[in-house]
Amino acid sequence: MIIVLTRAFFILLGILFGHQLSIYLYPSHLTNIVQFWIGFISLSLIFGITGLILGGYVGKYLKYLQGKVEDFIGRMPIPDLIFSIIGILLGIVIGAPAYLGLSKIQLPSIIGTTISMFVYLLIILFTTRIVYRSKDRILNLIRKKDKIYVEKGAISQEKYTAKAKILDTSSIIDGRIYHICSTGFIEGAIIIPNFVIEELQKLADSSEDLKRKRGRIGLDMLHKLREEKKVEVKIIDTDFPNLEGVDSKLVQLAKELKSAIITNDYNLNKVARLKRVEVLNVNELSNAVKQIILPGEKITVQVIKEGKEEDQGIAYLDDGTMIVVENGKKLVGETVNVEVKGFLQTPAGRMIFTKLLKENQKRFFNKR
Repeated sequence: MIIVLTRAFFILLGILFGHQLSIYLYPSHLTNIVQFWIGFISLSLIFGITGLILGGYVGKYLKYLQGKVEDFIGRMPIPDLIFSIIGILLGIVIGAPAYLGLSKIQLPSIIGTTISMFVYLLIILFTTRIVYRSKDRILNLIRKKDKIYVEKGAISQEKYTAKAKILDTSSIIDGRIYHICSTGFIEGAIIIPNFVIEELQKLADSSEDLKRKRGRIGLDMLHKLREEKKVEVKIIDTDFPNLEGVDSKLVQLAKELKSAIITNDYNLNKVARLKRVEVLNVNELSNAVKQIILPGEKITVQVIKEGKEEDQGIAYLDDGTMIVVENGKKLVGETVNVEVKGFLQTPAGRMIFTKLLKENQKRFFNKR
């Protein structure tokens, strides 16, 4: 459409230019009406065809620019776009008096107009930048905050609206988020975008067994989440065709909805935090709620298997924390009392290092 409009404009411009040129070349007092019309039609055809060709090139360039602008605006969060427009409008209003005032200064017309336009554009630019940079403070003033205040000896609280949480594919397949939701610890709506569901369906239809199993588990968990009454689950159709990859779409959606992302994905976790999007990691939650055990504390564990190092045995707490038992290699299957020596925190979880109490050494090793 833009190419057609541009060509039409340039054709009209060419005809008007041909008309003005024919008036100049064939003045009415020197030529008759027939010569004028022949000249007008000839010049209009020449410049009209020139406008048609030139308008095609200009139209293609304008279409390219239109695509770039639409892509740029599509990537901008809605608040950024709104405040940018407000800044431009304020700049136009504030800069108008300055432009009119400078126009009245006694300067050559070209110089005066150039200076006035330059100052006008600077005022618009500065106003837009100031409004854009102040958007967070303005939003904080407008946005209702959770406040506790005392009124006539009674404490009351403004209505609190919990932030929505967006689920990614990894957190749905993992399954623990369903159990967390079922306990009632999650506040706010759970949002599942359609492009996440489509990714689960692609996994479920995969020719690879592992991917197919993961996809089907994810769809089963999704079905359970929708039936869970302790949390509100919303499936939305919002998509970002200009963005590639589910992770990029999740980050953009979270920025627009001012929501948090629930994920187990390491890369998504890093990217989202770099872009100042709140991330809730189920693995971090799991580590945070594990039983706290301090060095010197005595616990009872069952040695499950041999460790990698010499004479080590491996046990586990109820929450899955690995216990390394010194000199426990020969005690597989036995329940023993141990003392905590220390622990090691890793991205995969926590490992606790222990040693056998003397009573266990006498009980087991003397017997053997």
